[in-house]
Amino acid sequence: MIADRLYFAQHGIAVNKTDDPERPLSKDGINQTRAVAKQLHALEMPVSNIFHSDKLRARQTAEIFSSVLNVTKTSEIKNLSPNDDISLIKPDLSISNALYIGHLPHMEKLVSSLVTSDENASIIKFQNSAVICLGKNDGLYQILSYITPSLTHR
Repeated sequence: MIADRLYFAQHGIAVNKTDDPERPLSKDGINQTRAVAKQLHALEMPVSNIFHSDKLRARQTAEIFSSVLNVTKTSEIKNLSPNDDISLIKPDLSISNALYIGHLPHMEKLVSSLVTSDENASIIKFQNSAVICLGKNDGLYQILSYITPSLTHR
């Protein structure tokens, strides 16, 4: 039986940097994130806390997940930016059922490291708004599910 679960997501699709340097979510980014969040809710996947990077697009993605999943504990944390060292976030991955929202290539490296102990294993190709669920059992992580916008029924 899987004791602990962690969820990881890449932020939703953002507008182009030339259109807005802050890169808020685009209309598609908002819609896709909402669709994935609704799918998580329908599958009754428990999310207790949501953590996100300091970038606007990650915060907006977190707000959508928080709203749909009725999660009141949402926080900005360090070490989720695109090129952060993944070893810096690992000690903070102690809250079961937490969702971490960040950026590429960081998210792919982090998940690869948790599952294979090799950040360069490239075991998952993240998509914007998609959520991967990892389960920890006896100290090891394994992929339990991966929900992408294309798998949702909008």
